[in-house]
Amino acid sequence: MKMTVNIIIIGGGFGGIEAAFTLRGRLGDTARITLIDRSPFHSFIPSLHEVSSGKVPVRDIRIPFETVLSPAGIIFKQDSVLEIDPVRRQVIVGDGVLSYDYLVLAAGARNNFLNVSGAEEYSYCFRSPGDAERIHAELNHILSEHRRVIRLVLAGGGTEGVEMAGEILDLIHDNGYTDDLAVGRINVIVVEREARILPGFLRETSEFAGDYLRKRGVKLITGQSINTVQKTSLMLGSDVELPFTMLIWTGGIKPSGLIENLPLPREITGWLIVTDRLNSPADERIFGIGDAVSIHNDEGPLTLQRLAYHAQDQAVVAGLNITNHASGRKLIAYEPRTRPQMISIGREMGIYSRENGFRTGAWVVVLKKAVERNYLMSCLSRALLLKMPFRIPGVNLLKRLKLRLPL
Repeated sequence: MKMTVNIIIIGGGFGGIEAAFTLRGRLGDTARITLIDRSPFHSFIPSLHEVSSGKVPVRDIRIPFETVLSPAGIIFKQDSVLEIDPVRRQVIVGDGVLSYDYLVLAAGARNNFLNVSGAEEYSYCFRSPGDAERIHAELNHILSEHRRVIRLVLAGGGTEGVEMAGEILDLIHDNGYTDDLAVGRINVIVVEREARILPGFLRETSEFAGDYLRKRGVKLITGQSINTVQKTSLMLGSDVELPFTMLIWTGGIKPSGLIENLPLPREITGWLIVTDRLNSPADERIFGIGDAVSIHNDEGPLTLQRLAYHAQDQAVVAGLNITNHASGRKLIAYEPRTRPQMISIGREMGIYSRENGFRTGAWVVVLKKAVERNYLMSCLSRALLLKMPFRIPGVNLLKRLKLRLPL
């Protein structure tokens, strides 16, 4: 009689979904896989900026977990995780206690307000579909007020800040306020504490994005941190006060509260430490993937951007290693792979960035949208394929190709 391996996955983002599918594909019916998330939906987070501008409704970038997981025999539980007890191998949720043999932490991250006084109270978060809808509603309300000067400030000039700036510009133009932007009645301002926007990219990529945004009317303030935030203004590190009508926080992330309270090794910055096998050095049955972890090998921590495709790759390795551990085989190491990144700056311009260069054009925006739709469709098709009792010619090829487009 086969023993059932009880696996719990916390978090239904890119990593959590991939881990669930990988484990089901590897372990089949010998595993009882449960995915826990507070939301009933899996969302394509890289498209949140389009929800913020109103280009697409939330329903277009999300799919119910039940629809995605149930056909593959994966249990979905909508609940909040209150505590994890590694000693008893238990997860305490809102309505009870769940036991596990293996635990996959894919809990993601939240906004990092960098201990800036007033930032959380007076700014709009940009992490979830709900956040994006609130931003859209407030932007529409503000733009409808014709009699005052409007200052829309983005705190952070990374990928999220640049994409959000492009969407705000499109929203302004779509509503007929182009002249107001030109004469300064409407202002879009990006504040970045590093010396340039998109600091994690090639300098040439940053310079192109900066020039493009300036030409479209965006003011860039770089090399300046935000020291304090009040209801209608913020104070820069240079002691310059910057009034705002709306402040959107796109300036970094930190681990979820669940990760911060775990009795497992963490970095001083809060990230959960995992080995290059993706399990905790203190507990070989707890694996961590995605935004919440810092991966350490014999030489120290790996330097990785927290991107969707890294989370997916980590999920595959974690799934393989859980399978190997359960059957007494050797665990394999996770080796990061770099892929191109796509950044949209409104509907008319995008950046296709690689390690050694970049390309630009509206085609990037179209490609990014195609990736979104391909991904959501693949979630449905994979669940169905995993339950098929026979092999279809070409399925292996599809598996090799799946999700290899950059996210």
